[in-house]
Amino acid sequence: MTNTTGEVTISVFQMAVNSGNVDVVVQHDIINIPECEHGPALMFSRFDKKYGSERRFFACSAFRDRKACPFFKWADEVKGSNKNRPVYHTGETGLWPSYSHAAMRKRFSEFKKLKESERYICTNCGLLLLPGERTSHEGQGHKLRSNISNEMLVKPTQLFTPLENNKTFAQYLFSTSTVDFILDTLSSLNVTHILCVGCPRIHEAVQIRCKDESSQQLQSLLLDLDHRFLQVFPQSQFCRYNMLNHHFFGGDTDRQTYNDFIAGNAGKKVAMVIDPPFGVMVDALNITINRIQEDSRDNRGCEDANEMPVFWFFPYFMEQRVVTPSSSYTMLDYKVDYDNHDLFRGEKGRKKGSPVRIFTNLSPKMIALPASEGYCYCKECEQYRALENKHCNKCSTCPTKDGNTYIHCDKCSRCVKPSRVHCETCNICDLPEHKCGQSVTKGCHICGAMDHKRRECPNKKSLTESSNPRPIKRKGSHQPLHKKKKKTK
Repeated sequence: MTNTTGEVTISVFQMAVNSGNVDVVVQHDIINIPECEHGPALMFSRFDKKYGSERRFFACSAFRDRKACPFFKWADEVKGSNKNRPVYHTGETGLWPSYSHAAMRKRFSEFKKLKESERYICTNCGLLLLPGERTSHEGQGHKLRSNISNEMLVKPTQLFTPLENNKTFAQYLFSTSTVDFILDTLSSLNVTHILCVGCPRIHEAVQIRCKDESSQQLQSLLLDLDHRFLQVFPQSQFCRYNMLNHHFFGGDTDRQTYNDFIAGNAGKKVAMVIDPPFGVMVDALNITINRIQEDSRDNRGCEDANEMPVFWFFPYFMEQRVVTPSSSYTMLDYKVDYDNHDLFRGEKGRKKGSPVRIFTNLSPKMIALPASEGYCYCKECEQYRALENKHCNKCSTCPTKDGNTYIHCDKCSRCVKPSRVHCETCNICDLPEHKCGQSVTKGCHICGAMDHKRRECPNKKSLTESSNPRPIKRKGSHQPLHKKKKKTK
């Protein structure tokens, strides 16, 4: 995610949440936040540009698709001290007998006792089937996979079918080269414990390495929304978790597991790897990351302790959302590859390589990128860069972001993509086929001012304050569902 987690989630509507007429509201005065089955909801604000008005509402933090979770409640209708805790059937459980972690682990123990020829998994539900359960799944038209070996059970990201619905989970999994780079880098930084937030393949690799006595003994804890992992990982290694609201589905038990993991002691160094949905609400995610950092300091009993190292996987074109004057993040040149996404598969993907990068709060000079994958050290920048990212002495940096080699434009006083040419009419570098005079509004699209965005515009009127509020019509995800009027004869 939401994450929805997996390793990368792409959702068209999620992108619209941050850039269209829907914003996430991270600061509000409502204390009794309503909840759905995925934990506390998030507040959103939908703006009607035509009428210059808005109305706020609560919706599921994990899923933007109303078909996945139909929870919706207008913010001005949240009253009293009673929380609204509806339980919606989202369809994600299917024929699952239980969501209890202890119960699923008990089933897993019984499953492992079966002969390999007797072991089946439902690829639709992701459920490891015990004797007598095949008939009900086959009756639903589900596909079964047989002969599940012990080796397959220790690699659940390969055993379970990736959830590739872009509106919900959309799980895209790190390639082996990316996983190895991350683990080798963290080991070189003397990290002993890795908090994996939505990075199941990294967690899986750590568990495999732990069984190799010759390797450094890393430990990891996976926080992920995918309930299928309840079967294969014990409670000490996995907590079902929603990264958009810091919600633990296992309650106090999971919170204690999490607190114990990030707690400090002699020789222990914890780092976080987090792979959120591409279209995640960055403001909301930042709150979660900051809470984890605060929890880490509290559990270490030291307010002045260094921040937990963070490796945040995100596309380069979201850099301005992550690297802000108030943040401590920088973007590395490392291209993050995935196994099951056509565009993010190294040489088999897009020509310029994967657009996903690593944002970290560590100094870039501490992280060596592998020369075998096409990276070199830039003495001027004091960090590793991609080979195509040539240093510009005029800009005093290596400017390339997208895999091309940027060129410097003296008239713009900056480096630009090689596909851009300087337009004397617009006085800016743009595509050769662009239409002159069509400027892109970067400020407030209500009043046109450049010193604030729409959400802070003083001219914006709330629907609740309007003398003749116009109801916001349902259009796509996260809009209210109105009952249809019955036809009268």
